[in-house]
Amino acid sequence: MTQTNVFQLQILRIILTAFLIGSAVSACIPLHLPSATPTATASTTPMATRTLLPTLTPSPTSAIQLSEEQLRGVTIRFWHPYSGELGATLDQLAGEFSRQNQWNLSVVSESVNGIDFLEERMKTALDQETLPNLVIAPLYQALEWNQSRPLLVDWTVYSEDVLWGVPPLERELFYPNVWEASVVQGQRWGIPARRVAQLLLYNASWANELGFKAAPKTSTEFQQQACAVRSDGGHNDSNGSRGYLFTHDYPTIFGWFMAFGAQITRSGEESYQFKSAEVQSAMVFLRKLFEQGSSAQLQLVEQAMENARNQDRWTVLPFPTANGEGSTVLYGTDYLLLRSSKREELATWLFVRWLLEKENQQRLAVETLALPLRRDVGEALQNEMNVPPGYRAAIEYLPLGVNEPLWASWDKVRWAVGDSSRQLVAWYFTLEQMPSLLELLDKTAADLRARQP
Repeated sequence: MTQTNVFQLQILRIILTAFLIGSAVSACIPLHLPSATPTATASTTPMATRTLLPTLTPSPTSAIQLSEEQLRGVTIRFWHPYSGELGATLDQLAGEFSRQNQWNLSVVSESVNGIDFLEERMKTALDQETLPNLVIAPLYQALEWNQSRPLLVDWTVYSEDVLWGVPPLERELFYPNVWEASVVQGQRWGIPARRVAQLLLYNASWANELGFKAAPKTSTEFQQQACAVRSDGGHNDSNGSRGYLFTHDYPTIFGWFMAFGAQITRSGEESYQFKSAEVQSAMVFLRKLFEQGSSAQLQLVEQAMENARNQDRWTVLPFPTANGEGSTVLYGTDYLLLRSSKREELATWLFVRWLLEKENQQRLAVETLALPLRRDVGEALQNEMNVPPGYRAAIEYLPLGVNEPLWASWDKVRWAVGDSSRQLVAWYFTLEQMPSLLELLDKTAADLRARQP
């Protein structure tokens, strides 16, 4: 068993209010009454009938004071870090939007060859005042750029506008834990572009041979199956690594932290909270698996997938939790709107709004096996017969996803989290040293956070 790395109208309330206007006819009575009251003469003149019309509440007006004519001819510069199938699909979509949109907008799409190179490119662009209009990058990375110089635009101005925005019912079609992940202190600095879920790869055929009819849901069941695999003599590999095979990438160890209920960034706290009972329980659990010979470091993915050549049935699982509900970690990239003219910002939003439409989201998911961001797309894919079982399972677990911290310092702290897991397989490390390890991780994270501008 191991991880998998790839597996992510408008309501205008018109209130009709009728004011019921009561009318009263009063006779004008003189102050001095005559001695005899005159006989009233019936009037034959018909009274005019009043028709009471309902008063309409005026429709909300857009906060964006631009006309469609003012948008025409705007060119959008778009940088993304993807190559391969995903990069090609994004470039194709940019070209299609340029040819089809009603405002004659053009999108110049450019692949910048990876997250790290994109960060270097952005630093150069900041110095030279040559920023693009739209970037895809991790949000915590963008928040770090924003500390050096305010360059991000809150998408809310555009995404929730009554005229140009996404209608509320449409926004509700996105997975809530995905859509809300890009909001920081009430401001939407990002819009989800791509999400990856950290899951466990599970050999169901082998588990059945060992007498396990169901996948593990709790940490106790996980330990039982991992150790049973270790003691099974019929599946030897080249390096003796059997049971739970894990890597030292930070999403894996972070996933275990979340599965044990850890909250490393709490609302109102000024620092990371690694020195906690939940984090310690997760680390102790993994260390005991290693000491029992039920886990080992996965050196090469090819070795872990060696059995994929046979007829074994593989699937993916969430991280086991105490209550058996499961947990996974979601991480990925966002669309980021950079400051420019109002015309360019609105034009950029119209391109992103188009990318968020169901047809385009489904295309991104199908052509690149990215996790869907919308529930309606996820449901449609789960009903497709040709969808790989593992991918279908990953979509099922998507609502369980916990998001990465959205602090600018996470760009550095995440690597310290990954490094801490290396201690679990170090020959010199013991369980008695666990409190010291967590204290060191807490201190390292605090130092890295303090270095942020």
